Amino acid sequence: MRCWTSQAAGRVATPERTRFLGLPTAAWWVSAITVGVLITVVSLLPPRGTPGPQIADLGEVIATVGHIVGYLLLAGLIVFAQRHPQPWLVWIVVSGYGALIEIAQGIFGLRSFQWSDMVANSLGAAVGIGIAVLVRRRWAAPVARLAAEESG
Repeated sequence: MRCWTSQAAGRVATPERTRFLGLPTAAWWVSAITVGVLITVVSLLPPRGTPGPQIADLGEVIATVGHIVGYLLLAGLIVFAQRHPQPWLVWIVVSGYGALIEIAQGIFGLRSFQWSDMVANSLGAAVGIGIAVLVRRRWAAPVARLAAEESG
């Protein structure tokens, strides 16, 4: 098995610890942060019909699907980025982030706080975490098998 020394941490890092699905963990973090920034920008832009930059008025069903998909991606990417995922912690953080966005919308007054959006955000996060955990489990089996073959 190929190993190398991580100079910053002074620990031995293996490819399995620093890469997931062929990408370094840093790439997963950059992707998660990018999705988080996009969610923030889209969520805080005023709706159509107000002065300044605006986002289209999508309708309730499409907006709810957008909330679910956005938070599904954010939570899933965070699980992929972690070396040792903590699904409950990810769900709490991502759902809390969604709640803060909803509160900010209410404070700024250009959009409104909606409980249904908070539920959609939390549901999307839960589904994203579930999918990511399943993908990680499926990925772990072949990686462990390859490691055993290389050492055996």
